[in-house]
Amino acid sequence: MIETQSTSRVVVTTPPSDMETSELVHRVHEIGPLLRQNAHIGDHDRILPKATVEALESADVWRISTLRRYGGYEGGASMLLKVATAIGYYDPAAAWCVVISNGSVMLANRFGDDLLDEVFANGPIKAASIFAQPQGTATPDGEGWRITGKWPFASNSNHSDWALGILFIKDGLQDENAPPQVGFVLMRRDEFEIQDTWFTIGMRGSGSNTMVTENLWVPKNRVITFEQLMGSDPERDQHATFGRRLTPHLTMSTTIQSPSLGAAYAALDFTSSVADKRSITYTHYKKQNESGAFVQNLGAASIKIDGAKLLLERAAAEIDAAASGIVPLPLEQRARHRAGIGHAGHELVAAANDLCWLHGTAAFAENSVLGRLWRDINTGTRHASITAPMGYELHGNGITGTPYISTKL
Repeated sequence: MIETQSTSRVVVTTPPSDMETSELVHRVHEIGPLLRQNAHIGDHDRILPKATVEALESADVWRISTLRRYGGYEGGASMLLKVATAIGYYDPAAAWCVVISNGSVMLANRFGDDLLDEVFANGPIKAASIFAQPQGTATPDGEGWRITGKWPFASNSNHSDWALGILFIKDGLQDENAPPQVGFVLMRRDEFEIQDTWFTIGMRGSGSNTMVTENLWVPKNRVITFEQLMGSDPERDQHATFGRRLTPHLTMSTTIQSPSLGAAYAALDFTSSVADKRSITYTHYKKQNESGAFVQNLGAASIKIDGAKLLLERAAAEIDAAASGIVPLPLEQRARHRAGIGHAGHELVAAANDLCWLHGTAAFAENSVLGRLWRDINTGTRHASITAPMGYELHGNGITGTPYISTKL
């Protein structure tokens, strides 16, 4: 990592070292037993327990994406992927919140330096964001904007200090026949309310409720356009710090698959750990691991998970390499990675299903650890930005030269 000073602000040109990442992963494993113990509480209460949030704080994982200048690691896709996978091994919902928080900070890093100085005045923050369909409006009001919006599925919003919401900008300057301009607003936690709307069968502890604000006034610098936040101009800026050059959507898509990856490894270890204690009903097998079919299919499930891991690591490595320079990843390469990310999720679901077949009907008991992991994996991999069908089609667009079905690459 190389650091320089620019108007008293640290500029970083490369991602954190492997040693720093390994240290964070080690810290996660140290608090792992507590995370695992509290996972069922979060699942029941539909929010992370306070002890889990504090343990993650002690392990420093909330500040992965915060810029170095504000006391963070300024980590890239690889650091977040590896750390969140380790967290997901113990509690997938906790890993989801860590990914969303750090991903939201990564998005906030695209705002102006003066605003970031204010947001991070007291050091690293926890954050939330919604960057899918616009769910609000920003209307000019004096030296600022009036914001009204309702943003569902805002993971980690209960624990956030700041949050981003996607909206339509009504500036009155554009052609009335032109499509409305899309942008983002950055809001403090005391500027929006949370509606309790997150009722699901999986990733329940993520507390992905609905953020709501009405007639909120914010200064001008708290609203930026879609292109400013999600565009590739910062990726070409030789003076930009590493954390600002990370390509936003692909980084988020890659790392958001990590909670399910960690959960799949936990499901594999759980299933194999009890295989010498459980028999196979309606057979002569006293132990599951005496069955050649069980052993073979356990091995197959393991390789599916490993394959998913390799696809995600490939994407993360190329994201970080691009952010270390000033040449954005080509669209066809991004589309290939989106397909790989989606395929990784497809394989994780398949592996989880296989493990439940191997373990038996007990996996679907209400208090089953394997059942909860299965629910979290099946829920997490269905996130709109990482679903396999869309990823495959995007990659097919790149192969055939047909128009991309999405501009969010």
